[in-house]
Amino acid sequence: MNIQEILSKLSVREKAVLCVSGDQLCTAALPDRGIPRLVMTDGTTGVRILKTPPTPPEKAQFRTAINASFDSPEALAVTEEATCFPAGSSLACSWDPSLAEEIGAAVAAECRALGAGVLFGPGLNTRRSPLDGRGFEYYSEDPVLAGDMTAGYVKGLQDHGVGACVKHFVCNNSNYMRTIYDNIVEERALREIFLAAFERVIKKSRPASVMASYNLINGTHVCESRRLLTDILRDEWGYEGMIISDCGAVKDHLKAFRAGLDFEMPHSKIAIDKLVRAVESGEMAEAELDGHCRRVLEVVLRYAEPEAAPVDFAKHHTLARDAAARCAVLLKNEAELLPLSGESGGSIAVLGRWAREPVFQGTGCAIVKAKMQDIPLEEIRARTSRPVVYAEGYNDTKIPDEALLAQAEAAAAQAECAVVFAGAMLPPETDDYNRPTMDIEPAQEALIRRAAAVNKNVIVVLMNCESVVMPWIDGIRAVLDMWYCGQGCGAAAAQLLFGERSPGGKLPVTMPRRLEDCPDYLHFPGENHRHLYGEGIYVGYRYYDKKRVEPLFPFGHGLSYTAFTYSDLRFSQDHLALPGEVEVSCGVRNTGERPGSEVVQLYVGDGHARLHRPVRELKAFRRIDLDPGEEKTVTFTLGERDFAYYDPAFSDWVVDSGAFRIEIGSSSADIRLGGEFPVESGRVRCLPATPDGHYLELLRDERAAQALFDCLVEWDLLEREEITDALRQKLTNSFWGLAQHLDLLVPCQVTEEMVQEAVRRMNEAQGT
Repeated sequence: MNIQEILSKLSVREKAVLCVSGDQLCTAALPDRGIPRLVMTDGTTGVRILKTPPTPPEKAQFRTAINASFDSPEALAVTEEATCFPAGSSLACSWDPSLAEEIGAAVAAECRALGAGVLFGPGLNTRRSPLDGRGFEYYSEDPVLAGDMTAGYVKGLQDHGVGACVKHFVCNNSNYMRTIYDNIVEERALREIFLAAFERVIKKSRPASVMASYNLINGTHVCESRRLLTDILRDEWGYEGMIISDCGAVKDHLKAFRAGLDFEMPHSKIAIDKLVRAVESGEMAEAELDGHCRRVLEVVLRYAEPEAAPVDFAKHHTLARDAAARCAVLLKNEAELLPLSGESGGSIAVLGRWAREPVFQGTGCAIVKAKMQDIPLEEIRARTSRPVVYAEGYNDTKIPDEALLAQAEAAAAQAECAVVFAGAMLPPETDDYNRPTMDIEPAQEALIRRAAAVNKNVIVVLMNCESVVMPWIDGIRAVLDMWYCGQGCGAAAAQLLFGERSPGGKLPVTMPRRLEDCPDYLHFPGENHRHLYGEGIYVGYRYYDKKRVEPLFPFGHGLSYTAFTYSDLRFSQDHLALPGEVEVSCGVRNTGERPGSEVVQLYVGDGHARLHRPVRELKAFRRIDLDPGEEKTVTFTLGERDFAYYDPAFSDWVVDSGAFRIEIGSSSADIRLGGEFPVESGRVRCLPATPDGHYLELLRDERAAQALFDCLVEWDLLEREEITDALRQKLTNSFWGLAQHLDLLVPCQVTEEMVQEAVRRMNEAQGT
């Protein structure tokens, strides 16, 4: 049967049941109507799915387990094993959508094997604050990078039979009282930063579903916002998939469905009853309920009961290792301390308990019961004939232990170099899930300082959920940031330390020197249930560039064991008339002695726009692999949107004609090539003329200016030959509005009707 035939046989109550979650993240099965059960599952780093209790006696134990925290022993005991891949904050460091696609395909295979048809992921919220407790699941502070990485992951999932559920739409940027907090976001920031990444994914990869977030935006719960769910997501962007709620995000059931929500979680008899009563009373047309059911059925019939095949977990572990290595970012490498020699040299001190018990993933609903796990200490020992001395350094990461610190200090003092494993953990997932500070763990910072005091060759390997501050960095020579890079972290770290691979990851966020430098510092996480996004469009590097605040490490930064030169910036044409496209290309050569990867980043700057704009904005990127001496040409295509900003005055994207700055570099602060490129928009956007309008705006559009001067000449208030550049300049220097100026210029000759007529003609001329 097709969907319309199924709908024709469903009662109103059956339709309502279909739009509300069944038990434990699934849709309701209606076998008599030909509707199977669709299993959905958590997992932005892999599959997190609970085992189904096979016999009734186990159900009580099972219920106890699923009510515990997701990372508790009880919960993990009833969780299926799966491959733990790099978290979003780590995967984004690869700047490689094809890697995200490959991981998405592997996760899809594991979903199918476990009977899941839809994955709640990937996570896409903008990484606005390094204190956000869910930041480890998300990709970037920049919508282009975040959007393209997410699109790759979605493609990998859906090309291999599993539906994606992109989350959390939108502005889920804090996890403090997130179900009741109202995020106050100006329209331009909402469009250019927070919605832009979702728009990119919707248009590039068409995910099966989108999850609406807990929070409010400008006074309205996202799940109840018709403007967001219907006007923008559906009507403007053309999204045809299923919109679901985050678990427990709906406060007003009927209002949410009337706004555009299709599927509510968790199971709620109240929601079902309200939908039924609304249809029966005429408050909601049955055809409207049918629309929600149709979108749910399209996903259910496509992804329920997925075809499973045996999973090659060893192959997936190899992919996890490769991904972890490609995502690692070499932040500092003074005196080229890295890579280490595995064959010659003195002893190596490996310090820190995380070398033996690595922290490679976050907490909460993203946690995966890893099928396999590499241990950094074991992988290091396997790659060198040099003596490796291990010291625990700490037991409790929060409380320095003097005895353990002394042992580690002694080991470091006798070694040629010391590798310290450290990082930042997350608080338990509660309704105050944000990080309290940007510091690494106190006992680990003490360990780094003690090692640096006795050994000049200290290497810090970080395993961190989000950006961290490094007040200790001047005392150490190298920092290798692994982030939460999944179960392959141990082998990947060892490969990079000993030069089996050259690091090629780049930062997807800006790392500040201190928390106080963050753009949102004065407003995060809000107060009195309101969270002001006071930085506007200046999120991340946009803020640091505009304010000229030097970060610890800039957006896009990452070192290599080789070197790259850029050359020959070219444009496919000498100017661009919109609508149209231009190709921008350059050459990149590996001038070092090792193979390596480089991320070529293209930025656009606009210094002539009517509204303020960032110094530069990422518009395209490409990761390329180069052998020593090899050169490749990298080509990007830029179109109208790449030059545009969102102007709330017109509720539209606007390009102001002029010369744009095109820059290509290795990071936002390491620009290698640049040039001016003229763009003609073909349309001048002007605010409507008013009697109080200023000449700076009134004369901006030549058509409006001509209409005004024609009026003045027609009414004998001005001679045609008097219309000169000098007159225009004099008018724009006036601080009077139009009506006041004319009244002063020709007293007793200008009537209110004449002013209104001039305004009418000006607006008619410029199309406003």
